[in-house]
Amino acid sequence: MNQTYMVLESVTSNTSKVIHVVNLEDFPEIRVGRGQDCDVRVTDISVSRLHSIIKQSPQGYFFLDDNHSKFGTLALV
Repeated sequence: MNQTYMVLESVTSNTSKVIHVVNLEDFPEIRVGRGQDCDVRVTDISVSRLHSIIKQSPQGYFFLDDNHSKFGTLALV
């Protein structure tokens, strides 16, 4: 059985990097933000409690939805 994973890497100016590996079989959507209930937590004051949501379509495409955050969401692909 094949499993699908998403790897998310922080892009910051400091020397430490944070990598999140998320098993997409466990999460129909991935909530990103500072909040305690987010699947991927980002500890940066410029990030909203629920900053963005990553969703997978039935066809296998991924969508990144900004949750009306103050500073917006940047995706590097």
